[in-house]
Amino acid sequence: MTCNVLFAHQNFPGQYKLLAREVGSREGYKAVAIGQKSPFASDFGPVEYHAYTGGPDLGADLFPPLTFFSEQVRRGDAVRWRLQDLKQRGFTPQVCFVHPGWGEALFIKEVFPETKLISYLEYYYRSQASDLDFDREFQSPSVDMQYVSLRNLPTLQAAALSDALVSPTQWQAGSFPPPLSERINVIHEGIDTDAAKPGPARPLTVSRGTIQPGQTLITYSVRSLEPYRGFHSFMRALPQLQALLPDAHVAIVGKEPTSYGRNPGQGRTWKQVMVEEVGSQVDWERVHFLGTLPYDGLINLFRLSTVHVYLTYPFILSWSLLDAMASGCAIVGSATGPVMEVIQDGHNGVLADFFDAPALAERIASVAMDRDLRQRLSDNARRTVLEGYDFKTVCWPAYERLMEEALAL
Repeated sequence: MTCNVLFAHQNFPGQYKLLAREVGSREGYKAVAIGQKSPFASDFGPVEYHAYTGGPDLGADLFPPLTFFSEQVRRGDAVRWRLQDLKQRGFTPQVCFVHPGWGEALFIKEVFPETKLISYLEYYYRSQASDLDFDREFQSPSVDMQYVSLRNLPTLQAAALSDALVSPTQWQAGSFPPPLSERINVIHEGIDTDAAKPGPARPLTVSRGTIQPGQTLITYSVRSLEPYRGFHSFMRALPQLQALLPDAHVAIVGKEPTSYGRNPGQGRTWKQVMVEEVGSQVDWERVHFLGTLPYDGLINLFRLSTVHVYLTYPFILSWSLLDAMASGCAIVGSATGPVMEVIQDGHNGVLADFFDAPALAERIASVAMDRDLRQRLSDNARRTVLEGYDFKTVCWPAYERLMEEALAL
């Protein structure tokens, strides 16, 4: 008997990239995914993909805090009708993996009441001791602080109806109130350590020449260049870092449009703001903004890296940190909760104060100048990922057990 598995994610594959492909390729499983149309999801190997389009806004702007909730409900309603179509065509999932944060889980149980729902609880939004009040330089507007809890409503409803709950890290699971956190299974989405691994590196072509393997290269990679990922702290560390490492190059990966938090305003980006702030203090001939890179290009950059820097607010942990560790990078990370779950200072990386740019520069330079330390950090970083985050040997078996347990309920 075939086990039908549904994946619902607004930006499919998202966190289900490896899991969906594994389920779809396994004998005895059929994998179907639903999400808002994306240019790559329709060609996702053994997974049958169906796109939906959200309906129009019907007036949430009458009370601005409800705008986001309105989007979630409209998205959930669009998913409902797409699932009804799948049901009429004979598809009924035994298991559904869903990221409920965008509203897609709101009506799944109404269409498929017997389906076992496994919800991915990514983050619980709150106004205190959180990402919103962490950085006093960029305080969130009061309306965000007052109404941020509304963002949790679809997740809370999904959790109430779910047969199992999943978070990728202990820190993220711990962001939820105890009645929920006690139910959460901590299973990371996993890292493909056959792809992200140490190996020979290709030279990196930049606008002002080529960086060869063996040159001192400091790397920083994020989805977007923004305060949430410590871009301002990293940029403020550059003048002292260049003084300490006069021959080092710096490669910065990330897009300019903001992903998390607010834009700086006046049509500007955080890259423009920070380049202007540090200005003539930095030798821009040795700083290279690479934009976004394909995955194999990112892994090659990690293999070239002398020291890789990862900074974040108390927020969702980026995949890029674990990819860098799996690739054997010597990491300097921020001493913030999500990072400290993975990095043990002096063992598999080095920690630095998120806000102390001079200290950050000194820590980066000290690692860059100590070959033996880098090798030890590199070896232990990869071992950490292999033992705790490898998809094939750790995460897939855990997910397979979770499905079996849910189906047995």
